[in-house]
Amino acid sequence: MPGVPSNKACERCKKRHLKCDETRPSCQRCTNAGVECPGYVQTRKFIDQGASVRRRYAPYQESNPRKDASQSPYKVTRESPSNIERTASRDNAANDSIRTKLAAATAAGQSDASQAFFGSPIAESRRQNQDTQHRANTNESLLAGAAPREQPSPGLHSRGSHLPLSHSNAFDDRPHPQDVPMTYEENAAAHDDLPSDSRSVQSDKEDFHEVVSELMTDSEHEISFLIRHFSQNIAPWLDLSDSGRFFTTHVPIRAIDDSYLRYSIAALAAKHLGQMKGATCPESIGMFTSPAVMETYPNAPDVDWYLKAANYYYMSIARLNSSMPESFATPSSSAVLEGPVGIVNNWLNRYAKDTPSSATDDTLWRKAEALVATATILTMYKLISEPGEKWNLHLTGINSLFESLLHLHDTSPDNPIKFTPGINASFWNFARQDYLASYFTRLPTYLDPTNLPLWRAAGLSFTETGEISPASSTSFPSPEDFASNSLTYLLSKLTNFLSQLRTSQLDQLITQQSPPPSQPQPPSTSTSTSTTWLTLTVSFQSWVDQIMPPTFRPCLRLHTPRPEVYYSLPSCASAMQQYHFGRLALCLNRPADIITSPTTAFDRLQGYREVTKEVDYRCKEIVGIALARPQSCARIYMPAFLFAAGQCFEKPGERQVVEELLSGIGADLGWETDSEIQRLKGLWEEK
Repeated sequence: MPGVPSNKACERCKKRHLKCDETRPSCQRCTNAGVECPGYVQTRKFIDQGASVRRRYAPYQESNPRKDASQSPYKVTRESPSNIERTASRDNAANDSIRTKLAAATAAGQSDASQAFFGSPIAESRRQNQDTQHRANTNESLLAGAAPREQPSPGLHSRGSHLPLSHSNAFDDRPHPQDVPMTYEENAAAHDDLPSDSRSVQSDKEDFHEVVSELMTDSEHEISFLIRHFSQNIAPWLDLSDSGRFFTTHVPIRAIDDSYLRYSIAALAAKHLGQMKGATCPESIGMFTSPAVMETYPNAPDVDWYLKAANYYYMSIARLNSSMPESFATPSSSAVLEGPVGIVNNWLNRYAKDTPSSATDDTLWRKAEALVATATILTMYKLISEPGEKWNLHLTGINSLFESLLHLHDTSPDNPIKFTPGINASFWNFARQDYLASYFTRLPTYLDPTNLPLWRAAGLSFTETGEISPASSTSFPSPEDFASNSLTYLLSKLTNFLSQLRTSQLDQLITQQSPPPSQPQPPSTSTSTSTTWLTLTVSFQSWVDQIMPPTFRPCLRLHTPRPEVYYSLPSCASAMQQYHFGRLALCLNRPADIITSPTTAFDRLQGYREVTKEVDYRCKEIVGIALARPQSCARIYMPAFLFAAGQCFEKPGERQVVEELLSGIGADLGWETDSEIQRLKGLWEEK
């Protein structure tokens, strides 16, 4: 291939990063400076250097639509120096053995994995988008009369933007002058000032890391890394109210034999790493020992984890369909677009219809546990990056799913229906997500709290009046699990009450504005609303008096310099935060009863003062538990509670604390909290 001069500037201008007019034999800039021009060196390089040139001179396109945490002046960023230094040191230590591992992996048959990766529709779409974007950037620059210029992107994806020089140059030998802006020609001259061997080594490193990342898809090392990341960091989220730790202990074991479960774990872990920009939690790193091989991943901050997550999600859905018996499998290729809950529900309906006599088969329930666990993990895959008001879109069909499971049981009176431990663990995860989605949208929950057979199958028992019986505690592994899950049931009833209250208020407003001339006014619903509110208030107090175990008391309470409330168990911290959230909602939504309401102005004023005191107490307890920073399994569900407390605060300092807590959850855990922050700011500006 013919070569062209790599740079026509003289040696002095190249070293000074100045634009040279290329006058022969001496450039005008050297002549004006009164120095001897050192002349020109005609080094040559090939025209086509492939992806490395495009990556070097094209602006980086952020693949994640989620905002970078560093863009908010109040947001806690994930770019902790200690965490980044550990990541960079691990990457440096892993680089020496990458080539040997890649050669061994290729010899062991990794070409099949790479073909599967490059053959997937998501990977093909990504390559087409990159080529189109590159051509668009080039044409736009040419039309503007200037060459494209490299724009560093914020966050961990930009080399050298936030790292010390010794760490930022771990995989990049180019200098990074940041004090003086440079044109494209000066930037190219600075890069070409490096020796040709250094440029070649650096280009090889960049291309090599990209090839390694793509070839490692579905490899033994990558799957091990993702499953371990799931077990250590994400599975505890799903085991918040399950002391049996089904998702932490049993699900990774089941994933050995069930490929759809294995790929669902990989999809959720990869997406979480994408939310964290490749940073891993430092809790599992020893102070005096090196991490295990499966704890590290080469060049993790620069890997496109979102692409890997999308591929694993596609592979899990595809395996989920193909694993069904042929008589039950969905033959249409559009089944990939169907949600995981719908796929599992369809299989259960067909199985119950065709083979009802196998309901007592242990093999059936083991498979059902794996299928429902896959649906739970893939639903969490969707929720981790969605604002709370969109959660209900991904929970459609959960009621039908568990109704189908009820139909598989023997419904004789002597054999009460009880879900297996694995299905029970998935049920309470869906129930918790369901009532939180209902709170944000003010829509009824999908799991109907009046459907008592469903909640009995999940372990609860009820008295004749419909209250939770303390005797049902024997159905749970621990009293903490029983208290947490029974509180979830009460909160489901509460959010349905809020939904009905909002609907009745809207109906009353519409009726008052335009009453039908030929129809009588509808009867008032204040009596039934007051009765429901009073019943819920009694239920929450009964939960405290009869169900709440002694472990739900805080073991530490700090009053200065800021109030913090610490619980030894994260399930206790989360449950008590949910309890205060429920009491806060009841306090703020007490219906006006013309019979029991105060009759004088002083009585009304006294009632307002009591409401203000209780609201202030509940909000401070919610924020105090969050300030104590419990484990991540309790923190991920805090945005809804902090959002409720943030609406009640009026002091700028208190609002600032809520905003920082929400930003910290997003930065530390990769959980979507930007929507709650923006909504709170909008509400604060209106007040």
